[in-house]
Amino acid sequence: MKKDKIIIVDDHEIFSNGIKLILDSNLNVEVTQHFDNASDAMMYFKNGGAADLVMLDLYMPGISGFEFLEFIQEHGLELKILVVSMQSSDANVSLCKKLGAHGYIRKDSSLKEMILAVQEVLSGKKHFPMTVTGTKSEYKIENALGRLCNSYKLSKAETKILDMLLEQKKNKEIAEELFLSPFTVKTHRKNIYRKFKVSSLAGIVGLLKGELEK
Repeated sequence: MKKDKIIIVDDHEIFSNGIKLILDSNLNVEVTQHFDNASDAMMYFKNGGAADLVMLDLYMPGISGFEFLEFIQEHGLELKILVVSMQSSDANVSLCKKLGAHGYIRKDSSLKEMILAVQEVLSGKKHFPMTVTGTKSEYKIENALGRLCNSYKLSKAETKILDMLLEQKKNKEIAEELFLSPFTVKTHRKNIYRKFKVSSLAGIVGLLKGELEK
């Protein structure tokens, strides 16, 4: 029976080795790669690397897990991602969900829960803490995003496009849905980054996270 391939992206070697041992011993999976930074993991996937599941830490030196999620979105990669972090605030979980993660679990979760999370995400299900599921988290994000867009004086069109970008939609998809040219969407995107004084969507995610935590 074919084993599911798992990649761990986490700078804590002891934790990563422990997870590898747990998964290899309890599930029909194989941890094929471990990257201690998101940059190397991104290069792996840029070069055609593959996996059935990525277990992703959020806070690592250099590129964050949020930026990795953005990278996966922008490159249209079909990857199942389970975020594994000690930081489990509603803001973190809600943003990861918004950015396309399939699950979120604390590093200090029980062995049973960790295995269940991996099984569910591999099977195509979502695995998130009960406190931030459903419309409640979406409502919080939309409110925070609205406040942020007002503060940075985004137009209605820019606000709509930003929301769609956070939903992992590409310029072409946005253009088709809003009956705009891809060039117009690209121009709006540049203006959004300019107003927020950031160079990527990850910078806006950081600002949104701060707004959610107020």
